[in-house]
Amino acid sequence: MRSDPQRLYLDFDGVLCDSLEECFRSSWLARAGVPIGPDLPPEPPVDPAYRRRFDACRPFIRSGEDYLVVHEWAVEGRIPADQGEFDASLGAKGDEVLAGFKTKIYAVRERLLEDHHELWLSWNPLYPGMVRALAAQVDNPEVWILSTKKAEFIAEILRYHGVAWPLDRIVYTGPRKKLDLIGELSGARPTVLIDDQIDHLDFHHPSCQSFLALWGYISPGAAGLAQASLTLSQALDRISSFPGSPRPAG
Repeated sequence: MRSDPQRLYLDFDGVLCDSLEECFRSSWLARAGVPIGPDLPPEPPVDPAYRRRFDACRPFIRSGEDYLVVHEWAVEGRIPADQGEFDASLGAKGDEVLAGFKTKIYAVRERLLEDHHELWLSWNPLYPGMVRALAAQVDNPEVWILSTKKAEFIAEILRYHGVAWPLDRIVYTGPRKKLDLIGELSGARPTVLIDDQIDHLDFHHPSCQSFLALWGYISPGAAGLAQASLTLSQALDRISSFPGSPRPAG
């Protein structure tokens, strides 16, 4: 039996922040090669079917460069059947192409943040109730954020929403597995990880208790496979009360 957790780790996109609009717009601009300057960036074409295909691919995303590949699926009018099929399309691109995609999308994000600061931040709403839950933990050294998004972007988004989260408690994971990184940061101390990607979780981990975020960008069937999960309401209670016990439901 695990001891009471001593540190809480939170994913960002799909757990704290509903960033789908930003990811769609920034990746569309990057793929289209639109130069970002002082003029407002153009709007993506209005195509509801295209957008539905893009949104349906969101659960398969692991890193920012993946979004440019998602646009290719959407252009072709297709949606991957599962994570394996999407990962195969990434593998077909090769590391060099994917690295170029990452450079493109981060360049767009940085220019948008510089030239259209408020606009870009407005595309990154936090989930309802999250501002209050995070504000309660701003000074708690045992609540951390782990993400494949750059830490500086996360800090800026949180600041926009009135949460002055310390940059040194936001960790950019890069390609590393989150549970491996948690092991490096916390050793064998009992911890908790809340994430919306089931393949980031291990429900039998000896020291890190995993929860699937049911309100996030979960893949089809993930909720049925998860051995431990949280609704948004349950997660808000757990985050705001950490390290104490959440209030009983009801």
